[in-house]
Amino acid sequence: MKKLFLYLSGLFIFCASAFASPTHHNKLSADTSDARPVEVMLLIDRIYDIDLSNSTYRVEAEIILDWKDPGLVERVKKQYQETTFTGSKLGKILDDTWHPKFVISNETSPRITDFRTLKIFDDGTIEVFEKFISKIAFDADIHEYPFGDLDLTLDISAFTHEFHEMVFKPTSFEIGHGRKNEQVIKGPWLLKDKYAVVSQDHRLSSHTSVFSHNKFHFILQHDYIDPVQKMLLPIAAVLIFSSFLNYFLTLKFSPNADWRIGGQITLFLTILAVKFSLSGQIPVTHYLKFVDELFLIATLVVGLNLIMSIVIQKLYVENPNGCASSVETIYKFSQPLILVALLCWTIYSAFYARTSPTPNHCQGNSAACVNIPIHERDIHN
Repeated sequence: MKKLFLYLSGLFIFCASAFASPTHHNKLSADTSDARPVEVMLLIDRIYDIDLSNSTYRVEAEIILDWKDPGLVERVKKQYQETTFTGSKLGKILDDTWHPKFVISNETSPRITDFRTLKIFDDGTIEVFEKFISKIAFDADIHEYPFGDLDLTLDISAFTHEFHEMVFKPTSFEIGHGRKNEQVIKGPWLLKDKYAVVSQDHRLSSHTSVFSHNKFHFILQHDYIDPVQKMLLPIAAVLIFSSFLNYFLTLKFSPNADWRIGGQITLFLTILAVKFSLSGQIPVTHYLKFVDELFLIATLVVGLNLIMSIVIQKLYVENPNGCASSVETIYKFSQPLILVALLCWTIYSAFYARTSPTPNHCQGNSAACVNIPIHERDIHN
């Protein structure tokens, strides 16, 4: 009897797991045949406070969620005889019926909603407009700083309705209102590209559920004119002056020692002063950026020129007819080669050694993740 009971229990567990597995698979596969489509229109009003050290930025944006519900439109028309709603009326209408909700999944704190409106149309369309401000986190890869691109994203994810119930479909993505001399991006940045990616979002709170997810990308290019003037030109000037002192001021004539050694000390202190003065403008990262490597090379080259100048001067003082002249000649011609080799290594390590994904690459494990084109369309139409 006991063996029969164990056999029946095992058979029951096996059957239960067999029937449960397809259900779990169906949830993860997220069949969208019955999902309600919700059009998403996004307009970026302002991008500001781009903080490369903390990998955050602030955005002021407008979003429209657009879906069909003829029954709700008829009820609202009969009850209010209006087509546009704000404030308490908007809240009451949405609280009493189905409506999409979204979260910004990569924000660092809850967004601040400036205002919201709801519009209804005769064709059964419902349109919810929201203007908001939010602080967003992003993955910053600035090895090439002050050159290179920055990929900022705004992640719109469904909040209450799963993927089989509702699907976000981006139909418009605009940067600014198109006004003349409109400055949407604050700071030394230029808009290079923009696109949207449709995917699915998983959450820890519901292991078997997936939610519709839209990732809006805007690729920014650093306006490097200002950094070149403030960072690269001083570094280049220091390296050139240090190499000239090393090449043309021979220590065979003792009066040149003061000029050469004193000049190298001055240039070494200049590097430290420039680095200190720009400390607030150069992002702090856990890796070396291109500009950091240039400062490091300048420090090494000038420091090496200073040390070798002192050593060669000592050799001339101790034995003017000894090996001092040979050592000075060898270093005189090898120092430019060392500088060129270090610069080539820096350029290669910053721009070519790393393998980074292309800007329009759709990342993630979801099979539904695809790149989509964004058609030109005024968000207010």
